Amino acid sequence: MSESQIHEAVQAPQSSRRKGPGLAVLIAAAALGVAGWQFYSTQQQLDSMRQELARRLAEGSGAGKEQRAVAEQAMLAARATDGKLALLEARFNEAAGQYATLNGMYQELTKNRTDWLLSETEHSLAVANQQLQLAGNVSAAVSALEMVDGRLAKFDRPQLIAVKKAVATDLEKLKALPYLDTVGLTVKIDRLMLGVDALPLAVDAHRLGGSQAAAASAPLSGAPWWERLSAEISQSLGELIHIRRMDKPEALLLSPEQAFFLRENLKMRLLDARLALLQRDGKTYAADVAAARSYVQRYFDRDAGANTQWLSTLSELEGAPLDISLPDMSASLKAVRDAQGNREE
Repeated sequence: MSESQIHEAVQAPQSSRRKGPGLAVLIAAAALGVAGWQFYSTQQQLDSMRQELARRLAEGSGAGKEQRAVAEQAMLAARATDGKLALLEARFNEAAGQYATLNGMYQELTKNRTDWLLSETEHSLAVANQQLQLAGNVSAAVSALEMVDGRLAKFDRPQLIAVKKAVATDLEKLKALPYLDTVGLTVKIDRLMLGVDALPLAVDAHRLGGSQAAAASAPLSGAPWWERLSAEISQSLGELIHIRRMDKPEALLLSPEQAFFLRENLKMRLLDARLALLQRDGKTYAADVAAARSYVQRYFDRDAGANTQWLSTLSELEGAPLDISLPDMSASLKAVRDAQGNREE
């Protein structure tokens, strides 16, 4: 090996040793820069994370305060609601006690009212039955039963069912009877009784005929003497002979006292007919009406207008349907008394 080659071989490791530390320094500096840059970047990220965390903690603290406020309000509202519920419960218990008291009072009142209704119904039915049996007043009995039926219809009580059925049955029986205007017939009989004193008798008509003849001759007082003489001769001959047809001559033989008793007997016949009408005694009623007609036709002036009208009114009384068996209200009365007995039990 030459000297030059040995010199180059010796210088080569020295130059390589010179270049090696410089490269390492550069690499170390680069690594340090990278590490510093990473550290700086990490610090920036940490700062932003701290700020975000602080911001979120601040927001959470505000939301927590709001939630605590809402929770406090909810607790206050719950406490107020609890107080209201306690007050409502107390009032409900008070109302329940009052309802129980009122219910007991209502039951007692209903019981007393039902008893009072049954007593009133029994009294009304008893009075209507008396009117029906004693006076034969069907219209009054029908009115009483309709009133009782209307009052019973307002009460929905099981113990009144039998009473309602009995009253409805008796009401149907009364409505099925032939109509008899008892009040109208009674008014007509009273009118006939008041008109008896004004009826002219047959003997009164005979006397009136003589007075009318004398009155007819009175206007001749101012006539010439021959007319007056002729009228007096005719009147004298007429008084000597008087022809009149009388089917019942005893009608002309009534004295004033007998005429008075005749009118009273006629009134008594009409009064008996009125009583028979109220008692629904058809035979007695027909006999009294026929007797009254016989009295008027026999002793009173049949040609008088007052007598004709009187007999026409009397004809309206004939043929009244009195021979009818009237039902009683024993079924309704029994049903009411049975209901009262069940109430007492």
